Amino acid sequence: MKLRYLPNAVSITRILLCIPLIFLTPFSLVFIVLFAVAGVTDSIDGQLARRIKGGTSELGASIDSIADLVMVSVLIFVIMPAMQIWGWLWVAYVSVLSLKVVASTGIGFIRFKEFISLHTISFKILVAFLFTYPFVYYFAGEGLFINVFSTVLISCALLVVIEEILIVSTLKKPERDIRSIFAVKSANRAANHPVEIG
Repeated sequence: MKLRYLPNAVSITRILLCIPLIFLTPFSLVFIVLFAVAGVTDSIDGQLARRIKGGTSELGASIDSIADLVMVSVLIFVIMPAMQIWGWLWVAYVSVLSLKVVASTGIGFIRFKEFISLHTISFKILVAFLFTYPFVYYFAGEGLFINVFSTVLISCALLVVIEEILIVSTLKKPERDIRSIFAVKSANRAANHPVEIG
């Protein structure tokens, strides 16, 4: 395997690790180990892509986005129903995930005729905190703390999705690796004045 394909392989591994989680008992030892390894792959695939020559690609960015979506879906549809949390929180998570998929991705497809999922700093931080979610529950248990933690996470998730919708709505060309809403102006300026090579 050529080294430049390693980041894609790591992202695909995250998807493959998430599939058994659908069938395993939540919070069992095997479940926690697989989920932990999947979370680690999320932190290293992007770093590998940036450090390996030719490691970044449109395909790789799409695979990474799909892997993130699969992992978040496992969290929402497998882990959360097994947790004793306020019922409205699950509905809120599903609603925010739907908003991301339908609104953000939909706007991107309408505007650019391609699947767009951004890798903003806020999204990566959110995914990292979502990754800690079952572990916080495992150690903190049921009660007020996990419900407050869940409420904070869902509030942050909503802000991240709103940022993504605003970015996709205002970009002049697709830019998956845009870091935040504050980088839109410079990205649009670059789109108006592309650098000519040669």
